[in-house]
Amino acid sequence: MKIKFFSLIKFDLNKDEVDYQLSGSKSVKEIIKLLDREFDNYFNRKLLKDGELKSGTIILLNGRNILHLQGLDTLVENKDEITIFPPSGGG
Repeated sequence: MKIKFFSLIKFDLNKDEVDYQLSGSKSVKEIIKLLDREFDNYFNRKLLKDGELKSGTIILLNGRNILHLQGLDTLVENKDEITIFPPSGGG
């Protein structure tokens, strides 16, 4: 499974993407926990508030927004690609 990073995530982590081999299906919520183990809880702080996606966060699974699937419960498999855009700031 490939996870691509954009915007501030890419800048903060100094990485474009990571690859993981999953043992079976995992939810997007579980993938965020996996990323947090590697990146010191970065994704929980950046993307979530009270266990839900922060407004403006975009997570795509194979090009489809998870909000139009099963949200954080959307299942991911090894063949899949996740793209993560953090909430934007400014004004």
